[in-house]
Amino acid sequence: MRRSNALQGWAYGRSLRYGEVMGAGRGLGGAAASVAITGGLVGMLGALAFPPTRGLLDRVLPAPGTGPSGRVRERGWFRMVVDAVTEDKRRYRAVVSGRGDPGYAATAVMFSESAMALALDGDRLPDRAGSLTPATALGGVLVERLRAAGHTYEAAVHARTDR
Repeated sequence: MRRSNALQGWAYGRSLRYGEVMGAGRGLGGAAASVAITGGLVGMLGALAFPPTRGLLDRVLPAPGTGPSGRVRERGWFRMVVDAVTEDKRRYRAVVSGRGDPGYAATAVMFSESAMALALDGDRLPDRAGSLTPATALGGVLVERLRAAGHTYEAAVHARTDR
């Protein structure tokens, strides 16, 4: 986000702040889930850093080159919600979603459509060169291609004003 903003001449403003969070639910269940997720990540990183436990994990974790079954890849999905507040306090919400396992099927669609945009839509791409982000290199052309491939990209004024 920050690099795209800078490459586009600060289109989102120079005071852009960006962060990511993962929802784990509300109440005690959400708190328990967030503790479990954090503990699991810390434990996994610790186990991978220590050679004896790393060797044990190599025996029980999926081997490189393997992944979820075709059925799991087909049944997967992803959904991201982006809440934004402009410098003049306008609120927007964008939702990006799609079918297919996000780590395998959906990512393959995104890579393929990016390649197709570069190969076939050069005349419609932004006039930029160098080390670019997908947003600055492919812009709306990629969004159009991903929508045609079944992904959803929506943005709207967010009605809530109590935050």
